[in-house]
Amino acid sequence: MTMNRTNVILTDCPKGEVKDFAEGCIAAANEQFEIISSISNWGHGGMMQNFRRYAAYFSFPFKIFLKRKRYNVILGWQQFYAINFALFCRLFHVRKRNLVVAVNFTYKRKGGLIGKIYHRYMKFSCNNKYLDYFHVPSYNYVKRCCDDLGLNESKFIVTGFGVPDTYEQMKNLKASLNNYTLSIGRSNRDFDFLVNVWKQDCLKNKTLVIASDTWKPTMPLPENVIFRNDIKYNESFAWFNCCDLCITPIADGNICSGDTVLLTGMMFAKPVVVTTPSTLAEMYVKDGVNGICITKAPTDAAVKIAVLLDDKQQMQRLGMSARHGFLDEFSRRSMGVSLCKQIFLK
Repeated sequence: MTMNRTNVILTDCPKGEVKDFAEGCIAAANEQFEIISSISNWGHGGMMQNFRRYAAYFSFPFKIFLKRKRYNVILGWQQFYAINFALFCRLFHVRKRNLVVAVNFTYKRKGGLIGKIYHRYMKFSCNNKYLDYFHVPSYNYVKRCCDDLGLNESKFIVTGFGVPDTYEQMKNLKASLNNYTLSIGRSNRDFDFLVNVWKQDCLKNKTLVIASDTWKPTMPLPENVIFRNDIKYNESFAWFNCCDLCITPIADGNICSGDTVLLTGMMFAKPVVVTTPSTLAEMYVKDGVNGICITKAPTDAAVKIAVLLDDKQQMQRLGMSARHGFLDEFSRRSMGVSLCKQIFLK
């Protein structure tokens, strides 16, 4: 790699959130990485909030494009910062001088006219020489992206996701409840399935907390299921810390989602349960080793969960194994190490 230019990480969040990732990149590449932040992760609220976010996805990469001669490797922690940087390079037919990676890449085909426009934009922006690699956390997801966008499999780097290790700062947090299983999230979750699981007799004395600001129950909830749509991001860590078990039920197993929630549970040394098939089962959870995998059969899943909840020794073993696996493979620092090892060796 060229040594007289700067390697950068383009992020849409405060710099501190990717500091560990940058340290991993530096350790693997033996080169420095600068973090450049332009906040655009305000959430997915009203029309004006969405407009501000979309505008930032284009305006910030254009500023980087104007300064492109300063940079060597460009890692887009926010994928659209990398994608739109490459788009501007293509539109202006400039000389290629940067190695560009879209980190945490995801694409889901949408319906209607907006979906068609989005597909054409993604295909045009991603399928060009200026965007070198796409980082995804699933081997199975690579084929789907290639089929949808006409990309070459050789442009994909597959490593797990990573979250910051904040256990020591948060291990004393308290929630307003004890002795419960936690399921949390907003996208690609099958909470309806989980409610059916908790209706089984073997779980009638076990409490489930579902925390989501997007899901709406489609059936009356049993007494042992508590639904919360008011738990904010910062408050969620107390609920992770105090739960007995974390479950992530995935709706479409081919879409990469749920990584952050799963890894947060592992970070807190909680036994984790995921549905299979899913990218989570593929990349993170080894059944009976650092977590439990369940099928979408409510009765069988309920029995497996009930047996686990009643086995305190097994719960402790899986929780500690999850914590050790997180530190070794799935922390944000280890993600930076894994990603940059592949980039700098290619």
